[in-house]
Amino acid sequence: MKLTLLFLLLGIVAMTAAPQTENSPEATTTSFFTYLLSSKHDITKDSAAQTRWLTKDVRQVLAAAVAGANKAGKAHPGEQIDSPDNGTFLAAWDPPTTFKVTEVKSTPPTAHVDLLYKWGPKTNYPGETRKMTALLTLEDGAWHISDIQSHKSKFNPNSTLLGDLRGLAKQH
Repeated sequence: MKLTLLFLLLGIVAMTAAPQTENSPEATTTSFFTYLLSSKHDITKDSAAQTRWLTKDVRQVLAAAVAGANKAGKAHPGEQIDSPDNGTFLAAWDPPTTFKVTEVKSTPPTAHVDLLYKWGPKTNYPGETRKMTALLTLEDGAWHISDIQSHKSKFNPNSTLLGDLRGLAKQH
């Protein structure tokens, strides 16, 4: 009798356990980084993608970074001006070949999703790996990227997306 009750309870728990949904922190992060790695996409020019994946705060800081880069470009024609692009979000000018989610910690309204980037043989960093952490916030009923932490590696210092964008906004 006890065994039957146990199986019944396990069956109920299995049926009611929430599967990974399209709007989970892991799914949001995976779809966002897949988007960034596609050369046909540019998050800085795609307002629909910005609204889908970025918090309002990140969108505002991104807009300020784009404006700062444009202003610096006009003030210094012919000079190399850093402008935000997908590489800013990846914290890499040579994008990784692949990435995978290694850990998810979710305590709504926030979540942390750890990623591991890998560069393939035909890149500037063959065989390199780097840990990243996407920070997400529940906003308007969906998970959105609120910052991205790049952990120190051989070719990269500790940095954050918001810090990098704010730096680009202050170009002279």
